[in-house]
Amino acid sequence: MNPQGWWGILLQGTISAVVGGVVAALTAWAVVAATRRHERRSALRAEARASAVRMYHLAGEMYGQLSRLASGERAPVPTTDGRDWLINATSLEIAMFAFDRDLGTRMSHALGEARRALERLDGDVEARDETAQAAAGSMLRLCDDLADWLMDGRHRAAVGAA
Repeated sequence: MNPQGWWGILLQGTISAVVGGVVAALTAWAVVAATRRHERRSALRAEARASAVRMYHLAGEMYGQLSRLASGERAPVPTTDGRDWLINATSLEIAMFAFDRDLGTRMSHALGEARRALERLDGDVEARDETAQAAAGSMLRLCDDLADWLMDGRHRAAVGAA
C-alpha cells in the first residue's frame, strides 16, 4: 500500500466528516430556529386572538347599550373609565402590536375612535341620542374590524354579500 495514498484517504475522510458535521449542525440550528420562530409566532397569534375575542364581546355588549340609548331607551351609559375597558383595550393593543405592527396600528385606531366616541357621549347630556348613535357606529366598526381579523377576512365578505 502506498503511504501517500493512505494519508490522502485519511485526510479526505476527515475533511468530509468535518464538512458533513458542520452541514448537519447548521441544518439542525436552522430547524430549531425556524421551529422557535414558528412557536413564538403561534403563541403571539393565540394571545392576539384571545384578546380580540374578549374585546369583541365587550364591544358587542357596549354596542347593545349604545343602540338602546340611541333609540331613546334607558340603558347604562358605557364608559372607558371602567376596569373592563382598560384591561381589554390595553391587552388588545399590546397583543396586536406584538403580533403584527400594521394590525396593531389598525386596531389601535379603531379602539381610539371608539374611546373618543364614548368620551363624547359621556360629556354630552343635551344631544345624547345623536351622540349615542355615533358612538354605536364607532363601536360597530370596532366589532367589524375584530370579527374581520378573527375570521381571516371572511366576515366582511359575508356582510357585503348579505
